[in-house]
Amino acid sequence: MALEGNLEDFELTDVFQLIQLGAKDGSLRIQTQNDVGVVYFKEGMVVHARTNNLVGEQAIDTILQWRKGRFVFKPGEETLEKTVELPIQQVILDAARRIDELNKIQRLIPSFDMIPKIVEVPDAGIEKINLRPEEWKVLAFVDGHLSIREISQRVKLSEFETGRILYGLISSGLVKLIQGASEETKKTEPPPSTHDSDDEKKGGIFGIFKKK
Repeated sequence: MALEGNLEDFELTDVFQLIQLGAKDGSLRIQTQNDVGVVYFKEGMVVHARTNNLVGEQAIDTILQWRKGRFVFKPGEETLEKTVELPIQQVILDAARRIDELNKIQRLIPSFDMIPKIVEVPDAGIEKINLRPEEWKVLAFVDGHLSIREISQRVKLSEFETGRILYGLISSGLVKLIQGASEETKKTEPPPSTHDSDDEKKGGIFGIFKKK
């Protein structure tokens, strides 16, 4: 008989531990309003995880943050993919560390539905900042229209990782947040054209950042 329940009644970490204690093989499928995640176990160890947009440890990062939805464990269901090889204790320990950091991020970014926007006139000294490749990747989609959640899907990073990067960009004064209810913004501000984007990269706001 399949193990199933509601995330509002059961912590996923408790479900993971239950699967580990039984040294079970099978798949744990988690269905939320906006996403679906599947975690595969072999003898109680996580061997593969995926969501609609992510695989491996990034998928686990996202899945363990879900608080609403339903789950079902199907014993014996296997996969040929192996993107993770972690004992449950390590998965839960890493999750606890990330939750502490996530709480810190959420004090600055209360919702992943908020929209980041590049600061048009940054403080002096901004030209000395070195951006890493993943920061450039996220910054490229910061247009004042896409939410953090939408940016994470475009760059194929977890919402946590995208939020972590934006936390640094916001803290450094490169980016600011506007409310998620952006319909007025979208009506009053036309989307940037490809030509404008190229000009910015050559001599505008993008031109003053250093690449690492």
